[in-house]
Amino acid sequence: MIVHLNGQLVRAEEARISPFDRGFTFGDGVYEGLRAVSGVVAGLGAHVERMNAGLAECRIDGFDPGDLGELSAPLLKANGLLDAFLYWQVTRGCPLMRGAGTAELRARAPKRGALSPTVFGIATSLPPIAEYRTPRTKSAALRPDTRWLRGHVKSISLMGGVLAAYEALEEGAEEPILERDGFVTEGVATNLLVSAGGRVATPPVSGGQILGGVTRRILLEAVPSIEVRPVSVAELERADEIMLVGTATMVASVTTLDGRPVGSGTPGPVATKLLRELVGALERDTSRSSVRV
Repeated sequence: MIVHLNGQLVRAEEARISPFDRGFTFGDGVYEGLRAVSGVVAGLGAHVERMNAGLAECRIDGFDPGDLGELSAPLLKANGLLDAFLYWQVTRGCPLMRGAGTAELRARAPKRGALSPTVFGIATSLPPIAEYRTPRTKSAALRPDTRWLRGHVKSISLMGGVLAAYEALEEGAEEPILERDGFVTEGVATNLLVSAGGRVATPPVSGGQILGGVTRRILLEAVPSIEVRPVSVAELERADEIMLVGTATMVASVTTLDGRPVGSGTPGPVATKLLRELVGALERDTSRSSVRV
């Protein structure tokens, strides 16, 4: 595998990052997960917008997310990929060491612009979107959302999500669905949609505690009838269909929740329709791009 590290394409086993990098010591960074479709990054503008906002809120300087498209093309080419998941991570970087360097391990706030960010990217293969005809199925378990309250920042500090994923596995489920104060929020790496009585809803991201997923955004633009409103745990538990959506996930159907079947226990018509709409939207978006491998 060839990876991108600070402006260079290198073999993964040759990539070197300091153990004092603040991404390693403090989880001090942000990331984006993008999808390449036939060599073109889908939803690029939305990813650039979200990373720009995250870097600004985290006060991380020195990287322009507007370069993501131009950086992704040679990374895809170096790995011989056209359809892929692209992971881009930007950390605050590594402080200069003085003596033993113990003072540099404090979780303090360095002066703005004092550090150069560490920029890392990888590309891994995904199926072409034409192969997504039927939603994948997932079993899920409700878990309390104990993560930090800045859920709109795509932070690399993901321990809360990792623990929720372990808790779901320990209950015999593949994915956690998170809830806070009686209302559902999202999955660990996905947004949530529910369908009941022919109406589809997704929790709002306006409060800042839920990540505004790019796939969710694409679906909202493609299917304006989707309602954006709070979704209670009670509504989730009686839903006809529950769906998880994300860059790599596309549209997946939750067929069991806490060990009980959801609807018929198989992917339903709403999930199938939304997957079809998503594939069409991605095809239209990538056909317009001028940045190709």
